[in-house]
Amino acid sequence: MIKLRSLRSTKWVMLAVVVGSLLVTFLATHNVQRQGSGPHSGFDPTNQSLTGLALGSLVIGVLGVLAITGEYGSGTIRSSLAATPRRPLFLAGKAMVVAAVSLVVGEVMTFACFFLGQGLLSGHAPTATIGAPGVLTALLLSGAFLALLGLFGLGLGLIIRNTAGAMAAFVGLTFLLPVVLQPLNAHGNPGRFAPEQILANSVAAVVHQPGQLSPATGFLWMVFYCAVTLVAGNLVLAHRDA
Repeated sequence: MIKLRSLRSTKWVMLAVVVGSLLVTFLATHNVQRQGSGPHSGFDPTNQSLTGLALGSLVIGVLGVLAITGEYGSGTIRSSLAATPRRPLFLAGKAMVVAAVSLVVGEVMTFACFFLGQGLLSGHAPTATIGAPGVLTALLLSGAFLALLGLFGLGLGLIIRNTAGAMAAFVGLTFLLPVVLQPLNAHGNPGRFAPEQILANSVAAVVHQPGQLSPATGFLWMVFYCAVTLVAGNLVLAHRDA
């Protein structure tokens, strides 16, 4: 926790999460305000207000990458491993810190985006409340999903060990993969399994669209992705010199 907090980049990442996510949510809901949305149009006010999490997910993934590649870049990984020779224990501690920070930030940003979006939509389009069916579940799962993206970034950072390379891999697998897979939509829409599509169309949705994963299924797929990258990262950590 001390190392993560001491990185100057961490403060900028957190600021980017707060300002960027709320700004995107403001723009998305303000646009709905101007256009309007009828009560029978299938409009999902919860999902609309969580649009800003797209940027937040990117930044939290970057935070996960920096949590480990920052140590490789500065050389402090050697002192860290000297202090904790059992490398799986070192990784477990690092993962717990990234998960805790990402979860707190993710939940705070999710609820902040939701309340901002509902406030802007009020009087102009249908709105949602915490007590409405499915809303609280969507908010809690969305915040937790952001924590999983932080762990996903950590795993990629462990495997690649280079900040630029790990960031590029995170963006490619999370954001660009659905674009690459789009021509295959006629064959079962494989893009729905990409992390960002899961967040936007399954986990953060209350009004579910045909052909998309259920929130629980999508969340479990992200758990699987994190497990794969962290296990691979642990193997790399254990068998390569620092």
